[in-house]
Amino acid sequence: MLKGLIKLSLLAALVIGIVFMMQHIGPLSPDTRVMLKYLGFGFLGLAALGIVSVTILGLTAIIMGISFAKGAGFWAGRRERAGGFVAETVGGALKGAFSGLNEAGSSSSRKVEISVDKYNWTSFKIKTQTGDLTLAGHDQPGAKASVELLEKEEGDAEACFEDGEIKVKSKSGRKVLIGDATVFLPSRLAALCAESVNGDIVISGFVTEGASAFKGVNGDISVSGLKNGSEVSVKTVSGDVEIKESQFNSLLTQSISGDVVITDSAAESAVIKTVSGDIDYAGSDIKNPSVKTVSGSVTK
Repeated sequence: MLKGLIKLSLLAALVIGIVFMMQHIGPLSPDTRVMLKYLGFGFLGLAALGIVSVTILGLTAIIMGISFAKGAGFWAGRRERAGGFVAETVGGALKGAFSGLNEAGSSSSRKVEISVDKYNWTSFKIKTQTGDLTLAGHDQPGAKASVELLEKEEGDAEACFEDGEIKVKSKSGRKVLIGDATVFLPSRLAALCAESVNGDIVISGFVTEGASAFKGVNGDISVSGLKNGSEVSVKTVSGDVEIKESQFNSLLTQSISGDVVITDSAAESAVIKTVSGDIDYAGSDIKNPSVKTVSGSVTK
């Protein structure tokens, strides 16, 4: 595994070196710049995930060693739960990172503006492999968005609101991906979901009745002004989680190597987990908190 980590680091350094070299040689075409940009992000993301994975495996090994020394009976359940949390989160992260690297490939970038006078769906979900997502609630019946399209040929792709999503398609039938996106939606929805492999997620100003989920791999997640009557899940691997001025019935939030900070918020129950990040929910009214961290601090 150490050899694999070294190889990933060397690949990331190679890509960065190529970018700097090309910038000194002369101007690059837009397509070349976008290709190098996403290749660089992909390799850097893989290198970061490799470091995180090695750190987690080391910490897990230490925990298991101490558990064995003190007796299996007391630690068996705790070790099983911690292992499940690590395996689920890191496994999904690596899968998403490899998928994003393969699909982003050599695409050109173009921004489009889309809108509908009336948003006729009760929920919304969006997913991107490489890009920042911003979802904001407003008091209007319609929806609008600024979307970055990653297409194989400029002008080949188009986007629209459809079935509670932003659907993208191309005239040629080639693969199209969503990059950065800023979306304004009616503030009251049944459910809201957002996922980004390489990028930050910002959610603000919504009231949702059903289960909602926000998931990242290499990026921060910020949630503010959210009221939910069911369950909300906020998960990231290499990034911080910030939740403020929100109300939940049930909250699950976790990060592997980032901090979790909850301020001016309330929850009937909450599960908060980190491996190496700090946890701070001081000033929030959480009635039944379940807080777990391996090497981080807890402030309540």
